[in-house]
Amino acid sequence: MEPSKLQLLRHAMQAYTWRLKALAANIANLDTPGYQRVGVSFEEALQQARHQIPGLRQPEEVEPRMRMENTPPVLEDELMELADTQMRTQLTTRALREHFDLMRTAITGRTG
Repeated sequence: MEPSKLQLLRHAMQAYTWRLKALAANIANLDTPGYQRVGVSFEEALQQARHQIPGLRQPEEVEPRMRMENTPPVLEDELMELADTQMRTQLTTRALREHFDLMRTAITGRTG
């Protein structure tokens, strides 16, 4: 069984991977007539899970979702979301590294 923290971090990394791919597609298709923006939702569902009645849905059960939006991509918006996603990816990577460092310390009894 996967610990809840690790499961949440796995879902976050999946969301950010999908989001980077969606952003790349959106930027590549800026001038494509009729192209509709692709987005990935994750943080909104995570916030809802955290603020609802305990036991209904745990935050680690939240999974990312791809969605088509009814608007064309705008370069400035895509670039801002790209920067935001890069920061979130770095924070999630740091959390994963700390998690596995703690596991290594617990198994070996040594740090570093």
